[in-house]
Amino acid sequence: MFYAFSRQKWYVLFALATVLTACGGCHSTVLEVRNEPFLAVSKNVDLNRITEKIAEAGYRRKYEMKVIAPGHIEAVFVKRDIRAVMDIKYTTEHFSITYKDSSGLGYDPADNTINSHYNRWVKNLKSDISRIYPSTALYKDPVSPKTHDTTKTELMPPKPELTDSI
Repeated sequence: MFYAFSRQKWYVLFALATVLTACGGCHSTVLEVRNEPFLAVSKNVDLNRITEKIAEAGYRRKYEMKVIAPGHIEAVFVKRDIRAVMDIKYTTEHFSITYKDSSGLGYDPADNTINSHYNRWVKNLKSDISRIYPSTALYKDPVSPKTHDTTKTELMPPKPELTDSI
């Protein structure tokens, strides 16, 4: 009898320890990225091009990206019954990612805690956005008039001939 009781007690303790270990890291303080600088800074940067690159970074991570205003994008991540909404605000020098709304992630506004998956998504998005900046495609072209170089031959498909017959 004593042996069976002790064995049962150990099973209960083991199960409890497993549950506590599994859920111990489930919730953490909401991660917010504030005024994160881009990897490089230049005065010849087009804000519209940065908007495109941030949207591309979000699309690669399966976010729905909605441009709210110049310098402001709303990112929505949906997976099964989980939904997370973040605000991405940016200038030509830095960006911020802040929590806006969620469902299915156990957000607690009193403690400012949320499921740890949310923080991982924010870290990944932050990393992707930080890396987009150094691309030379973001910089404005210093030569304003665009001229066509007639010395280069461009291969184009032949134009179809128009005929009057139907």
